[in-house]
Amino acid sequence: MKQIIISILLVANLFALKENQIQVFMSKNINKVVQILKHAKENNISTSIVSQKIFKIFDPVFDYKLMARLAIGGRVWRELNGDQKAEFTKLFTKRLKASYKAKLDMYDNQVIIVSGIDKIKKNRILLLSEIADKKQKYDITYKFYRNSKDQWYIYDVKLLGVSIIQTYRAQFSDELKKMSFDKLLQKLNTKS
Repeated sequence: MKQIIISILLVANLFALKENQIQVFMSKNINKVVQILKHAKENNISTSIVSQKIFKIFDPVFDYKLMARLAIGGRVWRELNGDQKAEFTKLFTKRLKASYKAKLDMYDNQVIIVSGIDKIKKNRILLLSEIADKKQKYDITYKFYRNSKDQWYIYDVKLLGVSIIQTYRAQFSDELKKMSFDKLLQKLNTKS
């Protein structure tokens, strides 16, 4: 169940989402994703086609560059040149999407409910939701930030209180203790 939750979550860009649109946009598009998954399951549609449709819906609200920077950590990010930052962001995004795509087959008629918004700072909002099947419910929190142009993007997702970004940061930190950044890029490239 946890893997299906993560896969539904990971689904920045030139999209302008305003604060008052967040809950409606997310509710509407989460419902679209659920319908896509149901239709795919009923009609045996490939996960490649399904994932492309879902990424098309949610890519505009995920700030993959910020997610990559947070996942590798500020100290490491500041040490990288522009090409390294771009390559890491590309490979990190591919890794997120590959993880998502690999879990699409686990969908089994779960329901996702958006329950509200919690504005924790003037430039930070939490979108509270849950995913449920017949047996269990899991809390999901989408973390949004507002950029300098008053547009809102997702920069992290918490599942059962565990941040996806913090999980990746811990993994990358451990890996960078054993290998150079260039070796980490090679490893990410072979997994993508």
